[in-house]
Amino acid sequence: MERHITRLLTWTGIATMLPGLQFLLPVQMLRLSGMDVTDAAGLFYARHWGLLVLCFGGLLVYVAKRPALRRPVIFAATVEKAGLAMLVLLAWNEPALRGMRIPAVFDSLCVLIYGLYLWRSAPGKQGPH
Repeated sequence: MERHITRLLTWTGIATMLPGLQFLLPVQMLRLSGMDVTDAAGLFYARHWGLLVLCFGGLLVYVAKRPALRRPVIFAATVEKAGLAMLVLLAWNEPALRGMRIPAVFDSLCVLIYGLYLWRSAPGKQGPH
């Protein structure tokens, strides 16, 4: 796993950064997901979420080549991605959130990959990584 983690973090980080466009173009990006938010509070939170995922994705790309910093960033990204996947799963039949299904599936796959990496690279873990 260790020899692939740099590439995995880079590509999943870049994919995670894509919704960051929502910070700049919230209405347009939400419409691409099949959502329509027009009130000021909804747009504020949509923009803020876009900025947060942009930062998380950037951190994943950053730690791809910095092994000493990986564990805390991967842990935080795993928690965030698991939370999003859980929220979407709990509201799977909600028509307004239909556009979040693909990101939830992607984030679920990331949770599995990141969780496996965290488990295999745990301090004191013996054997091949």
